[in-house]
Amino acid sequence: MADDRKQLGRYQIKSHLGTGAFAEVYKAVDGVLNRVVALKVLKPMLVADSEAFNRFQCEAQVAANLFHPQIATVLDMGEVEGSYYIAMRYVDGRSLDKVLSVRGALPWDEALRITEQVGSALQFAHDKGLVHRDVKPQNIIVSASEGAVLTDFGLVKAMLSSGMSSTTSMIGTPAYIPPEIWEGKEATPASDQYALACVLAEMLTGKVLFNGKTPPAVMAKHFQPPELPAAWPKDAPSGLPAVLSKALAKTPQERYTSNSEFLFTLSAPLPPNTGGGPSPSSAAGKTFAVLKASSTIPNLKSEIQNLKSDNPAGIEWIEIPAGEFLYGKKEKQYIRKPFLIGKYPVTQAQYQRFIDANPEHPVPFIDADWARPYNWDKKKRKHLADKSNHPVVLVSWEDAQAFCRWAGCRLPTEVEWEKAARGEDERTYPWGEDWVAGKYCNSNEAKIDGTTSVDEFPDGVSPYGVWDMSGNVWEWTLSPHEEGGYVLRGGSWYYSGDLVRSAVRYGCDPSHAYHYFGFRCSRSP
Repeated sequence: MADDRKQLGRYQIKSHLGTGAFAEVYKAVDGVLNRVVALKVLKPMLVADSEAFNRFQCEAQVAANLFHPQIATVLDMGEVEGSYYIAMRYVDGRSLDKVLSVRGALPWDEALRITEQVGSALQFAHDKGLVHRDVKPQNIIVSASEGAVLTDFGLVKAMLSSGMSSTTSMIGTPAYIPPEIWEGKEATPASDQYALACVLAEMLTGKVLFNGKTPPAVMAKHFQPPELPAAWPKDAPSGLPAVLSKALAKTPQERYTSNSEFLFTLSAPLPPNTGGGPSPSSAAGKTFAVLKASSTIPNLKSEIQNLKSDNPAGIEWIEIPAGEFLYGKKEKQYIRKPFLIGKYPVTQAQYQRFIDANPEHPVPFIDADWARPYNWDKKKRKHLADKSNHPVVLVSWEDAQAFCRWAGCRLPTEVEWEKAARGEDERTYPWGEDWVAGKYCNSNEAKIDGTTSVDEFPDGVSPYGVWDMSGNVWEWTLSPHEEGGYVLRGGSWYYSGDLVRSAVRYGCDPSHAYHYFGFRCSRSP
């Protein structure tokens, strides 16, 4: 039971958020850093002594290095007067199980978006050798501003490492535990994929897929073919049963090779299931195979045209086709479906539209000598009249995100950004392999000492017709940097030409803003 404590060490407790299998969860304020956290106070019976907690701490520290927008990162852990705690990133939202208890089944688009966000977090962790082990609606927080965020990453393994599982027959929630775990085998990324498929089915039906009166009854159902419903939401794709059946295969080897492949197949553009019922499995599989290989689907083209026309910010969009390309120096990446990217970085005039529509949002302004030539008029809330067509600068990642929310778009991922910059022929710069100072882009060698108009360098256009991707301003992306913060791409007027290569990356805290930071927008069907 939750107690009525108001303070735990440096943390001032504000309210009780809930009770989990291992901890009481509170909303608290870190008195040192003055930030809100989710404070998990471990139940005393689960921590026998400091040695057990030390083993737990060693394992949890690995998960604490996961910096991803859809992961609630561990920020701190310790012990105060016999109470062991974990402080995690606080997400202002409700757990998915509570959302489902109130709303029931979710529409396809919403369920797919949540699945993609959680799936991207899982793939990010899997790439680093970490498995969640307890993917379930209770561990997914749905936030209006941050989307679906996965919590308790790595904590299950930490519990196992410390011996905290001794009080329970099995770590995990029976409805989402795949057959191999029931058999006592080690969890793998395929185990997380299985659990995510269970969550997706639950979101679309409002009912737990594998259910029973007792854990043994639930376990038995995991070893039988899943009882998929006869009808899905009317906008769900007709091939959905075949995709779910593969992700829910009884052995890990039969499932998709990765979460990325599962998500790729799941979100491939498919005709809606207008009849309300599933198609035969064989036909569904063929539908996925054909559409996965095609980028000339009429309804996809129509959707892209609609995205281009719905444009409150006045952005010119360039369509980037699906396909494989060289990412970095050696790695091949595949863009699964076409997307749109801004022809130019967001200009001061375009950002002005956002400022005018959002009177509470501050204008780009930093009280420092180096920023004065770029500051907007704070009182009049106006941009610099002689720089209307220059990229907006002095914007943080958070500012860029706010603009995108208003404009109905998003930042590009760094994979999308690089595809748009260098095309498919493995070129070093957007324009090719040549380098002539001041000819192709606005880098430090151009000696302009500041930003230029976004259409100043026609010789530097990318193979798809995207301008200003090298030099002028570093551009924020949606991708988290492995050392914290978010990735910027493209170099800037302030930096030398060796940093304007299309594969160069730079990371920075999302709250930082400089006179060489800007952004461009992206959209996808």
